[in-house]
Amino acid sequence: MLFTEFGDPCKPAVLCMHGMMQDWHAEYELLKPLEAHYRLIIPAMDGFYEGGPEFTSFADQSRQIEEYVQAHHGGRLHGAYGASQGGLMLTELLTRGQIAIRTVIMDGVYVAHQGQLSGWVTYKMFCRYKNTGSFPWLIHVMMKLMGTSLEEMMGGMEKSLYLDASDESVRRNFMENYTYRTRPKIAHTSAEVHLWCGSKEPYALKSHRILKRYLKHCQEEIMPGLGHGEFLLKHQAEICRKICETLQ
Repeated sequence: MLFTEFGDPCKPAVLCMHGMMQDWHAEYELLKPLEAHYRLIIPAMDGFYEGGPEFTSFADQSRQIEEYVQAHHGGRLHGAYGASQGGLMLTELLTRGQIAIRTVIMDGVYVAHQGQLSGWVTYKMFCRYKNTGSFPWLIHVMMKLMGTSLEEMMGGMEKSLYLDASDESVRRNFMENYTYRTRPKIAHTSAEVHLWCGSKEPYALKSHRILKRYLKHCQEEIMPGLGHGEFLLKHQAEICRKICETLQ
């Protein structure tokens, strides 16, 4: 993984995890106002930055984050924010329990097992897009399940996608994502967990129900009228202010 830090080293350390196929630079630009208050740690997952190795697994990516935090931040973080697949990565880190994170925000987390077929179909769709610039018609069904449309999603996300990933990295990443299962061990975390999503996100809402089985004291907030990723992509000032308030 590639790790980049921003902000005053003396300020509290906050981990910021990017979403599926996102370029970490785009994640940083969206969350840049936070560096006035925190030391931001922004990892780029393997397979999704220039010159990096192929994507491996969420477990291996988590191990690399743990080793970095242990080596550079004493194994402890003030907070963490993860959008979409970034939220899934935070789920894995909390389950493993190898580093201490005071407050965790999962924004649009998807941990509702969708199966290998869903992973394979979505992998094929995104490979077609990154290799040809066009999606098959089935993408419209997928977007509807995320509470948005292709036009809305690509209008906000197109410039933030990392399209130089190999087909193999995309395949591994998507298959891991769509077959991920929440494990009971996450119940042992001492982190204060906040679950955020839009009211138009059925899979995120289902994921919240799964996580709340184990995280008995987590705090949930549903953003009215929003679909997947819209809070972060369309309301930068508001979400950065809300992250700061939550991490205080």
